[in-house]
Amino acid sequence: MKKIFILACSCLILVACGNNPKSSQSTNADSTQVADMHTAENSLDIAGTYKGTFPAADCPGINTTLTINNDKTFTLISDYIDRKDATFTETGTYTIEGNMLTLTTDGQPQYYKIGENTLTHLDGDKKEVTGELASWFILKKQ
Repeated sequence: MKKIFILACSCLILVACGNNPKSSQSTNADSTQVADMHTAENSLDIAGTYKGTFPAADCPGINTTLTINNDKTFTLISDYIDRKDATFTETGTYTIEGNMLTLTTDGQPQYYKIGENTLTHLDGDKKEVTGELASWFILKKQ
């Protein structure tokens, strides 16, 4: 009698755990496909101050401070090391497309790759600098 009871319970468990055809198959009426809306702009908190030292040909480097504001504006301060009166401040607006930040001022646009708590300065062709100096083009969030 115990064997029959155990066998019946086992069968009942197997039937209860089996695939339900209604829930495993979706129809067009109850199926909704959600697009992946994650971008650097909405996934990362990009606003803040980023600092680093860019390489320079005529001085030891350029201390760079980039402040990104939530209102789509920025301030970029470039301070040339060991040069008097060589601090420049630029302001403007920015846009984000994918994981690329574009700074727009009166001059040429500047491009940065957005990372987690980092901004990597890109060249005019929107490519990362490679080689020995590559790490010098990364600004870190403060």
